[in-house]
Amino acid sequence: MRSSRARMLGRLILAGGLVGLLAAPAAGASLSITELLEHGEQYHQQPVSVVGEAADVATQIGPRNRPFYTFVLKNRQGSVTVIMQGKPELSNGDAVMVHGVFIKSRKAGRTTITNRIEATVVRQLHDTKEPLVG
Repeated sequence: MRSSRARMLGRLILAGGLVGLLAAPAAGASLSITELLEHGEQYHQQPVSVVGEAADVATQIGPRNRPFYTFVLKNRQGSVTVIMQGKPELSNGDAVMVHGVFIKSRKAGRTTITNRIEATVVRQLHDTKEPLVG
């Protein structure tokens, strides 16, 4: 009896932790690109959520032939580069929410990476003005 309760408690704790991880991007407040750029040192290597328009979407092949893509997340006040594993499910001009780790500046070989989000979630934001069909 005691071991089945312990197993059940363990499963509940694990499930609760997974739900918390999945909800994390939506739970935090979204930053503006302007705020992210103006206070970049404060957000360096921190998880951030930012909304903007996708531009210059490009698919590439990384080490071990794994695909990744990059794009510029922009608004009228500025832009940041986004990198994400996998194949893009977005197009140029799409409104998107990006959640990931912000890198203000870091050396990578001979180049310096600046103002980049290493994304864990890229989600298209659909136009809420479209009529609901049901």
